Amino acid sequence: MHFYDIPGLSQSHMEAWFQQMIARYNSDTQGGIISQMQPKFIGCDFGAGESTISYEILHWEVGMQHMLHNGIISTSFDTALGMIAHYYAYPNALTTVNLYTSFLHPIHAKAPMIYHSKIQSYGRSLVTLEGRAMQKGSNEVVATATATFKILHRPALADKQDEAPKTYGMKGTEI
Repeated sequence: MHFYDIPGLSQSHMEAWFQQMIARYNSDTQGGIISQMQPKFIGCDFGAGESTISYEILHWEVGMQHMLHNGIISTSFDTALGMIAHYYAYPNALTTVNLYTSFLHPIHAKAPMIYHSKIQSYGRSLVTLEGRAMQKGSNEVVATATATFKILHRPALADKQDEAPKTYGMKGTEI
């Protein structure tokens, strides 16, 4: 897909959207898992359909062997991959169809995790993405993931239109 063909979307819009969504996650007073994990926006590439998010490794995410729990890694991938899929599909709700995670190396609680996401295919109803995770300061990939999300073609229930940057759909009409 050529993302530059989508009217109203741009690199600066994508950066603002990610910053705003991360801020909403982190200010969640109800204590959802994503807010507890405290994601941080690192960067994105609008034309390539890519984004990068980081997470500090927090004490409650670490098991008795002082390694990051694999469930946290999967949740981090689901969030990172889902956010970029949601950006291009906004304001439509998405649901995870599948998430395959490969744990390549143990992750010791020493440095933040960096999750890089990239859209592989984007259709009318399905978005497929790939992700890779590394610890900050290392180029070694410690986990990978592939996910498919279904676009539900209805607004997400939790979205508040007045809080989100203006987004345009595939036909150029304001959403």
